[in-house]
Amino acid sequence: MEDRVPVNQADSLSVIDIVFRSAAAAEYRVAGIPAAARAARGVAEAFAGEDIRCIITAEGSWTPGAACRAECRRLALGLHLVLGGSPAPGALRVDGEALVAALADLAPGGDVAAAVQSALAPVTWGAEDPALALRHASRTIIAGTGKTTDGIVSRYLNRPISQRITRTLLRCPGITPFHATLGTATLGLAMILSLLLGGHPGLILGAILFQAASIFDGVDGEMARATWRTSDRGAMLDSLVDALTNLAFVTGVTVNLALSGDVSASLAGAAGLVMLASGLFLIGRRAKASGQPVNFDVIKGHVGKRRSAVMQWLIWLTMRDFFAAVAALLIILGLTRLALFAFAIVAAGWLVVTVTVLVRTSRRHAAAAKHPDGALRGGYSL
Repeated sequence: MEDRVPVNQADSLSVIDIVFRSAAAAEYRVAGIPAAARAARGVAEAFAGEDIRCIITAEGSWTPGAACRAECRRLALGLHLVLGGSPAPGALRVDGEALVAALADLAPGGDVAAAVQSALAPVTWGAEDPALALRHASRTIIAGTGKTTDGIVSRYLNRPISQRITRTLLRCPGITPFHATLGTATLGLAMILSLLLGGHPGLILGAILFQAASIFDGVDGEMARATWRTSDRGAMLDSLVDALTNLAFVTGVTVNLALSGDVSASLAGAAGLVMLASGLFLIGRRAKASGQPVNFDVIKGHVGKRRSAVMQWLIWLTMRDFFAAVAALLIILGLTRLALFAFAIVAAGWLVVTVTVLVRTSRRHAAAAKHPDGALRGGYSL
């Protein structure tokens, strides 16, 4: 990638000139990524494998910042890209703001080439502020970072809040999904300290922090999807932090009640904790043995896509978002004993279903490995 290029070097290539209204528009952080870098990625994807030179310019003078250049290098691999300089004569001109907006409106797997085509128009600007279109694109991108597998609490409560947090954090240069994961871990640490050391007030505060961690847990994934930074390692770290936070919460509540003299409720919590830890251990061991990233949503991942209403509700009731919200609410209402007994019952059911799913999938994998060609499995072994 160059910062400037003599026009005569572009003669042998098809040239696309992406024009932004101003240097500020080209550098504008659209969901954490400079608008120029988002445009460059769109062109690289639309014309993958083609001999294309892409020149990104802005009206007036523009010296691309270090962050913009770095993101262009990361996101537009394989594209012969020029940042700044003068447009090449006869180049295909694309409205930069319109291109970024069109890319933001694309559904997952949408036609990127069509989005580029939609921005091919005479580059003329009215009096409107280009930042308005880029802000709208940013909101659209972040709104699309939810997951179809979200639980009922996450969908209607956690996700709207976490996406607002994500939108704010992505305006800050240098903030990555890893920092958001650390934020979730920090909330978990504050939670366990409150539960263990704070008595009854600490119990209430710990419950609130547990729900806060459940909400903030969505931020790292949203940031990763919005900025193309998803990775198996990041997903594994996120899953481990989730599991440790869940275990720490139950441990903290159990110890808190034990210290207050409630033996029966603390025993129920301890039993549920053992069952939860056992299930998480089995899931982690299966992931390690299969070489796959750790993912504790084993039930959700292996139940068929066509689910009955009862099965769908059972899945929602055993998901972390529902557990955190209900547990926090019960504790705030003074029903901590009920919360621990209910947790023990739900943990027992979850463990039974988890073991059943793991056994069934293990058998299927073993059968597939033994008969990779799909041959009949009956008959004698020779």
